[in-house]
Amino acid sequence: MRLCEIIERLGDCPINVLEKKNMEIDITGIRMITRAQAVFLPNILYFGQIKELPGQFHQDYCVNFLCYGRTGSRPEISPGSNLNLLMITSEEDAFVIYNRVQDIFLESEQVVTGMRAFLDALFADAGLQGICDVAYGILGNPLFIVDNSYKYLAFSSGTVADSKLMAEETAMGQIAKEGIQQIRKMQIDDKVRKSSRPFYFFNPVHKSGMLVGSVTIHDIEVGHVMLYEMNKPFTENDYELVHRLCRITSIELQKNDFYKKNKGTMYAYFIGDLLDSKAGNFEGSKERLATLGYVLKDELFILTISQKNNLTSQAKQDLIISDLQRLVPGSLYVVYDNNIVLLINGCGQGQNHRFESQDLESYLKHNGIIAGISNNFENIQEIRKYYEQALKAADLGQRILRESGLHRYETMSIFHILEVCESQDYSLWEFCHPALPMLMNYDKKKGTDFLNTLYQYLNFSQNTMETANYLHIHKNTLLYRMEKIRKITGNPLNHGDELIKLHFSFKILQYLNVL
Repeated sequence: MRLCEIIERLGDCPINVLEKKNMEIDITGIRMITRAQAVFLPNILYFGQIKELPGQFHQDYCVNFLCYGRTGSRPEISPGSNLNLLMITSEEDAFVIYNRVQDIFLESEQVVTGMRAFLDALFADAGLQGICDVAYGILGNPLFIVDNSYKYLAFSSGTVADSKLMAEETAMGQIAKEGIQQIRKMQIDDKVRKSSRPFYFFNPVHKSGMLVGSVTIHDIEVGHVMLYEMNKPFTENDYELVHRLCRITSIELQKNDFYKKNKGTMYAYFIGDLLDSKAGNFEGSKERLATLGYVLKDELFILTISQKNNLTSQAKQDLIISDLQRLVPGSLYVVYDNNIVLLINGCGQGQNHRFESQDLESYLKHNGIIAGISNNFENIQEIRKYYEQALKAADLGQRILRESGLHRYETMSIFHILEVCESQDYSLWEFCHPALPMLMNYDKKKGTDFLNTLYQYLNFSQNTMETANYLHIHKNTLLYRMEKIRKITGNPLNHGDELIKLHFSFKILQYLNVL
């Protein structure tokens, strides 16, 4: 404990500071000054009559004294002496103050004992729950560790709820809506951030006192430790132990891969739970997000950038996330299974309700990033299905189209169908229209390009001008080729069903990397 803290704890005791070299020095105990003592240890507070002080100090380190007696009996101390000298101004109070200092050290020893138990739990890899249980044994009151979204990361085992609301919260694994509203109304979060030590407040929802400390990682707040005044009143030690426990919790969270990747953002754990299908029902999830200050719109999308983009570098991952939040404002992100996942809220455009962002698509292409985006959806509870759509779109886009940028599931879904068929041991060639093998064989024998000509003709919806321009040939050349194709295949190419089958067959060739 620092010397300045001891003086502060002594409060209104009649003490003057006569010499001040280093008031921030750590003091580990108090001892009496012995007669003719010449050697003094560092980090010890020596107690005795001021007349017993030596006139000279030969130590290089700072020596600390708490003295009583007549100031006039103080020996002449050589200039430049390295010491802190505290003087009790009333001799009658001297031994009372000595006993109070002893009590402070006894309390400090209890803190040391508690801290040792916290560290043992940390090094034993007991996890947040194990640390929380140990803390309950030390502090004697129920303990809760919550993240910034007010979700319980751990709460002490054996805690018996003393109210219906507390029972509901522990069952839900999160602070209830009325609790969050009260915390915000009382501005508890702001007060905790501004306080250098745990903050006490009376919680009118639970009708009990609470002691709250902030958990930070690299000066970023990621959660809180909350002590519930249920079994016994708080003591001064509780403030110090909760403060130390916040630091231990920070170290434990930094061992957690999810927290390291998500920087403890308010919504990350909630979205992670939704992706794990652990977040209750649709209305409950919408209400929970609204309580946290995020209102869901009726049209949602999931965008993913998978770990196949070489996201092993944390710096690269952080930069991409920062750019995505700039390019898609109002979105929420989470790093889940090493994939960057973006929840896009209400950005559908046009009659087909597609998400459109030229800036985002240009950014992805320019930086060689492969991303997938799901179809639009409304029910946040179905986020897992649409996350898998986005992953599949990115995977198929990379594998089949072999290009970076944004791949849409609505475009890639036909390849997904083919993938499912292939997984059932079907030969996809069997589903191809017979006209395509005919053209492939003809091209191989004659050196023509009829297969690609038919593909582009269908791709441009039988628009001869656009097809000819794309193939860099004259329109009459295209018409000649199309007539040859009709003769080779025996197909007039004028029936809707036939055109659909041909188009589907070309998708099979794309999937098989033949086209």
